[in-house]
Amino acid sequence: MQTTIHHHDQVFRDQSTLIRLLDHLINAINDIGDIPSSAALEDNRIRFNSVAMEMTQVQECARKLSDSFRSTMPNLPWNELRALRNVIVHDYDEIDVESLYDTVTKDAPHLVAQLQPLVDAIED
Repeated sequence: MQTTIHHHDQVFRDQSTLIRLLDHLINAINDIGDIPSSAALEDNRIRFNSVAMEMTQVQECARKLSDSFRSTMPNLPWNELRALRNVIVHDYDEIDVESLYDTVTKDAPHLVAQLQPLVDAIED
């Protein structure tokens, strides 16, 4: 009986974490909005900080997902998401603005398209 409860709790945690991960991705995409380049993002401190924080939260959520949950969706870039902070942040917490911009404008929309149906199924 205890194992079933633990399993159910883990499924709930994974699903709620996936929902938060998707929310952070969408927020990052919305926050970058009409910013035309990484240089323009760097010049807009408020948007830059917001996008960086949202993507850090994406990484934290990806890191919290269980191995068994991630294994049910092997076509998603889990390792890359879990290592996202390392891609964005280099040497003493200095953010690589180009990597951040490219990740949010190019990679994040594709990931949202893959994750949205999964989250929609959870929320139904």
